[in-house]
Amino acid sequence: MRGIFVKIFLAFLLTSVVATLVTLVLAAYYREWSNESINLIAPTGGYISAAELTLQYGGEPLLIEWLLTFQRHPSVNAYVFDSTGISLLDNVPDQVREYAFSSESYEARVDPLGRSEIIVKAPIESYDGRFYLLVVEFVHPLAVFNLPTYLAWGFGASLALFAVLGFLLSGYLTQPLRHMQRSVKAMAKGDWSVRIPRNLRLRQDEIGDLSREFNQMAGKLERSIQDQRQLVRDVSHELRSPLARSRVALELARLDAVPEQEEFLDRIELETQRLDELIGDLLGMARLEIEQDQKHWQAINCEQQLRHIVEDARFERPDGSLQISSRAARSLVLADPRLLAAAFENIIRNALLHTHPGTSVDILLADEDDWLLLNIRDHGPGVPEDKLDDLLRPFVRNEDARQRSEASLGQGHRGFGLGLAIADKVVRAHGGSLELSNHVDGGLQADIRLPLVEEQA
Repeated sequence: MRGIFVKIFLAFLLTSVVATLVTLVLAAYYREWSNESINLIAPTGGYISAAELTLQYGGEPLLIEWLLTFQRHPSVNAYVFDSTGISLLDNVPDQVREYAFSSESYEARVDPLGRSEIIVKAPIESYDGRFYLLVVEFVHPLAVFNLPTYLAWGFGASLALFAVLGFLLSGYLTQPLRHMQRSVKAMAKGDWSVRIPRNLRLRQDEIGDLSREFNQMAGKLERSIQDQRQLVRDVSHELRSPLARSRVALELARLDAVPEQEEFLDRIELETQRLDELIGDLLGMARLEIEQDQKHWQAINCEQQLRHIVEDARFERPDGSLQISSRAARSLVLADPRLLAAAFENIIRNALLHTHPGTSVDILLADEDDWLLLNIRDHGPGVPEDKLDDLLRPFVRNEDARQRSEASLGQGHRGFGLGLAIADKVVRAHGGSLELSNHVDGGLQADIRLPLVEEQA
């Protein structure tokens, strides 16, 4: 809102300043181009006659009193000079004095941009034959009401008015945008049921059109995601039954198999096991897509859980070196024990599969503020920088740059590209984050952040 408010405010202010300047300039020149100057000069004949009559019947004292009456008329001033050039009143403006003693004729001087817009002079004669010079000054309207003060008050009022209008207008424009921003963030977190409020959809403008189209898009995406999840669940469950029957048939076939057939039966069993693992991973992904029920969550000591996983991995892979160290004073997190253990195990096994022979997988546990930090690093070939984010997507593998070790290849298949994707979804479901990066000394490292909970006494 701040950016839009400032832009609207400055636009109003610039428009006001330009309009004011243009108005002042046009008004000044209009007075010069029009006959208004002539209309102002015309009444000076009456001023001259009145001044001369006053001088003849009352002398200088009455004339001075007559001149003082002009103080009640700020737009017109009158000054009288005697034959010696002395003014009967004090505080004569310089431009009036300069005009009075100039060599110009008795023609009026017109200056539409100056303080004295029009100045007229004429001689008047007293009863005893002495001559005086009368100067009548028509003050410019902008000088009458003090232009600087007027502009200052006008500018201040404009700032206040434009601030209020800009705030209201920017709020009117940005409120629906904020609703959409919150909706987009909610969708990014997996809440596909979010919708724009009804009052915004009923607006008969571009924002209303955008709100209605946004809801249509969100509805289609929600249905598509639900259908996709349901399809994965249905297909995975439906495949379990034929797999079970295949295993029964395989065991029956082994009863009558000759030694030459054992190799082929073992291959069938291996492929069946691979397919069963794939279905299990797909079901796990489908469950993670659904909102987690946290009723069975509990405080888990991640350090103990990691050490159990490392012991199991060492038992299964005695040739794989695993190094675990901890600098964490706290390691309790609120989590689903089974899901969190599966996420840690997927990352550790992935590191074991890709580390070079004779190298180790290093696991470091630490805590920082209210976060548990877990770093798992292998000493393999690493991954191209542009492929790092893709590794957290399902069914994505980087076979060219990240080959498994020869020992791991001999232990079975090359995986489905679901392990890291499942681990990422588990970590994010627990309010944490998983980031992959290449270590400066080689190898891929996974950095996990999980929110800590306080130990209960």
